[in-house]
Amino acid sequence: MKWSNRQFGDLDFDPDHVVEFSSGMIGFEQYKRFIIVHDEDSEPFRWLVSIESKDLNFPMLDPGLLLPGYSEGTVGAEKEVWVIAALHANVEKSTVNLRSPVVIDRKTRAAQQLILDDDSLPFQFPLVAAKSKGGN
Repeated sequence: MKWSNRQFGDLDFDPDHVVEFSSGMIGFEQYKRFIIVHDEDSEPFRWLVSIESKDLNFPMLDPGLLLPGYSEGTVGAEKEVWVIAALHANVEKSTVNLRSPVVIDRKTRAAQQLILDDDSLPFQFPLVAAKSKGGN
């Protein structure tokens, strides 16, 4: 299939790679279908790109890069876990949302954004602090 996106231009994707949020993303409930774009220029980030809106993209990061063991306490091995990032030109202002991860079933491609009941996980965790705590 083909899709045009404001940030990435024309995209070709396999319909089997679409992830579907039955309830949408928090604050964007009307958008349910997304693809994950791997843009080498944005490493180590991936992009959750709506195939229903040309302007809706979320930068995501594997939380294991920041906090080893984060995903094990969240879901099983059959699911992948991502955290949404808020990126700024000044990297010291960039954050990740550890409290509301995106969880995707590897087999069915069903996705959901959780809100974890863990006050130790902030909604805005500094990316620079996360990197230093992760040992990088």
